[in-house]
This record gives sequence, structure tokens and C-alpha cells, in this order.
Amino acid sequence: MALEGTLHDFALPDILQLISLQKKTGLLTLRGPEDTVLLGFDSGALVSAESQARRLDTRLGTLLVKTRSLAPESLTKALEIQGQTLQRLGFILLKNGFCDADQLRAGLDAQVKKIAYGLFRWTDGEYVFDQQDRIDYDHEYFRPIQVESLLMEGARMVDEWPIIQKVVRSPELVYQRVAVGQRVEPAEVADDAEEIGDATLSKARDRRDGSIRISKAEWSVYELVDGRRTISDIVDRTFLSDFEGAKAFYDLLSRGLIEESRRTGVVDETGSISIEIPSVSRRLPVGAIVLGLVLLAALLASLRLQPRNPANTFTVPRRRVAAVEGFQKAVSLTRLRRLSEAIDAYYLTQGRFPESPAAIASSGLLPPRDLDDPWGRPYRYILQNDTGKYYLAGFDAEGKTDTDLFFAHAAQGTGAAGEVHTSGKKEIIILK
Repeated sequence: MALEGTLHDFALPDILQLISLQKKTGLLTLRGPEDTVLLGFDSGALVSAESQARRLDTRLGTLLVKTRSLAPESLTKALEIQGQTLQRLGFILLKNGFCDADQLRAGLDAQVKKIAYGLFRWTDGEYVFDQQDRIDYDHEYFRPIQVESLLMEGARMVDEWPIIQKVVRSPELVYQRVAVGQRVEPAEVADDAEEIGDATLSKARDRRDGSIRISKAEWSVYELVDGRRTISDIVDRTFLSDFEGAKAFYDLLSRGLIEESRRTGVVDETGSISIEIPSVSRRLPVGAIVLGLVLLAALLASLRLQPRNPANTFTVPRRRVAAVEGFQKAVSLTRLRRLSEAIDAYYLTQGRFPESPAAIASSGLLPPRDLDDPWGRPYRYILQNDTGKYYLAGFDAEGKTDTDLFFAHAAQGTGAAGEVHTSGKKEIIILK
């Protein structure tokens, strides 16, 4: 089936409906001004979604960590196992008890919906549908999303977004809870949640012994509202799409359970808070400023040397250092995988491997920042044109080559990409 054109001529709902009615299997690529999205369909149902702009944010492991369903160190271990076995991440997580089946299903479902629902706000772009015999996805733990339900939710989103945006004006807004006399709790089923504006809500607030029941989507947001986190921070820590998260904030505001906060601190991704210090009108002596800068520089230098300095009494505990380094290693492994995938894509489109990783960034397959490890060092790229192979190597925190961060790939003519074949002849790669 030849299906190609622009969203201006053929709207997204029409494209999805056509794929669904004809029960097509294949990949739908949508290219917009700010993102390229790839949707996978199996017999007309949506089974996968990938976003180039939000590739790392919408990865299964990242979602599970942000939603507190998976410990960062468990993700690190799982990625290490995946690098050695090439097994599905979900299989590894369940086999090792890092998360349960329900959490995995929720993560896989959210991974697809967070990307797919955002497409309904696109007003411009190009699309291409590539029909295929089969689409690879986790059949056991992902339930295909029927296009009909996707279209219904998309239509509701298009209708309600303008109203919601008038109240929830920016994803950077911060809200705090409003003190109420009753207990706020999640409803067991959606029908048990008090309707907004209904008399039952007023009655619940009037009686001392009653409770206010809210939907599970609202509860997932409400329990994270603390007067410091932004809307974006909170939605990222749930399994909700951007629209579902914004609507939950809108409904909580309509119920009078939260209100806009005057932010005094910002919570970063590590959970620490950076405080906004108000300016002081009184001028400080120049000498005091200079002395303060010198002391600050000395403090930063001592922190930079920890924990190597035995005289430093403010040393970060070794376990925390190990956890941080483990997380950075997981990030590095993810970036290496993305770089490897980009090199393979370059080979398939150009018929040759790139001479350097810079060519990957120039071609638009990856942003330049993904060519470096979390410490800002470029990955080692070794190309052997005569054998049709290339190698990627990463480094540890001290800048030494990490054997766990080593990839060996072959051109399609010499072996499947991503596989390392053994033979009677030994191959020695020396990394200095």
C-alpha cells in the first residue's frame, strides 16, 4: 500500500483510520518541524512508538525509574546484562525481579501513549507508511492499542486542550496543595470519583467524616504536588501522557485541591533543591565579595577532589559515589547504543560507514551532545573498512577504557549488525 504525503492534505486521524480499516502491518513515519516519530502497527493496531527528539526520555527503563517502579542501580545492572545477552529489557527486568509484570505492562503502555497522543497536536508534517510482514514488539506484556480508542482520546484531547491551556498555562508552573478538612483518596474505580462541580463534592467537603475521592490519574499527580516540583517534573514521574497530566492538574484545580505556588526552590532530576536567593539592596564591601569568592573557589576545589582527599571531612559516601557512577555508566551505555544504531542507519542509507562520529551529527541522525559520554569525553570510534567492521569504546569515570562499554559491529555483507561472531582466528583490538 503506497501511503505518503503531508498532514496538510491527509490528516493524522484519516491515516490511522485507513491503517486500521485495512488491518495493515508496518511502520508509519511522521516528520515534523521539531521531531520525527515512528509508529508500529500490527494488523491495524498500534504496538510501538519511538520519538527522535524524546528518545531517551521515553525509553522504557527511564520511564520505570522516573515513576519509581525501578531502582536506578537495577536499570544499570539490567542494561549491562542486555549488552551481553541482547535480550529484551523487559525480560531481563522480570527474570531478575527488578520490577513486576504490572509495572512492566504500565511502562510499555505509557511508553507508546506518551508519544502517540502528542501527535494529535501536530498541524504540519510529512508521513510515509512502509508495509511490512511483521513488527517486532513484546507480545506477552504489551496489549496492542486499538486505533478507535486512540482516535477517541485524540479527539477529546483536541477539544479540551484549548480550555485546559487557559488554566494550566505552562509546564513550568508550580502548584501546592490546599488544606481541606477531609481526607483525599483515590477512587477504586473511575465511577467512584466525585464529579467536578457536582453536589456530592460539596457534601463531602461539608461533612467532617467524609472523604474526597479523586480519579487515579488525579491521585498520581496529587501525591507528587509539593510546592516545588513543576508540572513537567511531576508528569515525568507518572505513567500519564502530557495531555492526561495537564488534565489531571486542571481537574485538581477545579476541585479546589491545589493552587498555584510562588516557587522558592526548584527540584532537579536528582531530587536536590536549588534555592532562589532574593537580591539584597545593601551593597557589600568589595573586600568581602573577593574573600567570599576565594572561599567559594576553595570549597568547590575541595569538593572536586573528594573522595580522593583523605583530609576532607565532607567526603561523599563511597556508596553514593558508586551509585552515581553506576547511573552514569548506564547513561553512557544508552548513548553508545544510540550511536551504534545511528552508524548502522548511516550505513544503510549511504552504503558505507561514516569516517568519524561527527558525520553522524552532520547527517542529523543524532544531536552532537550524544557523541560524548556523560563526562564530556568523545567515544572512541575505530573503523576497519577492509574488514567491514567498526568498534565503539566508552570510558569509566577515570577516563580508562571500560570493557563493558565496547561494541563490535559488522556490515550486513559480513555479518548481522550488532552481533559479534567468533572464529578460529583471534582478533585483537588495542585501545590506548
